[in-house]
Amino acid sequence: MSDKYIRASSTPSSTLQLPKQGGQEGRRKRTGLFRSLFTTLVPSQTEGKRSLWPMVIAIAAWIGLAYAGYAFAVHTLDKQQEYVNQRFQQVQEENQKQMGALTDQLALVQDEMKTVQDGLSNLEENLQLTGETIGGTNKTKEALQDRIDQLNKQLVELKASLKKLEDAARAW
Repeated sequence: MSDKYIRASSTPSSTLQLPKQGGQEGRRKRTGLFRSLFTTLVPSQTEGKRSLWPMVIAIAAWIGLAYAGYAFAVHTLDKQQEYVNQRFQQVQEENQKQMGALTDQLALVQDEMKTVQDGLSNLEENLQLTGETIGGTNKTKEALQDRIDQLNKQLVELKASLKKLEDAARAW
């Protein structure tokens, strides 16, 4: 029955002794990742022959990861290119709509300018036919001046609109 018990030795001091040489006695030395890969790929002459399967599996895994990364990058780039093309088409369609609207607006502005020119030419003809000058009565003078001011404002607005339309047409 005495062989079932293990004797423990006790130390006379209450503190534990420190391991010798800074605790490195029982540890094995660790090498870095690349050193261990190199050791795996190129075994030393003292280790003897190793199986090639771990190296083949490691190479196959690296090739598989490289291919998966490449496939993922190609897939991602294709999706981005598709999105860019789709967005480009949308912008082109919007530009077409805006150009149609600007063309219609330009036609309206040209019609209004023609109307203004016709009104001015009619006014000029009426003045020449009646033989009156602008220096006539104050009431006539004020009415003519108001009409001329209105037509001038309208002409300035039409010129500004025409310039915007021409700039938009040049940009297209």
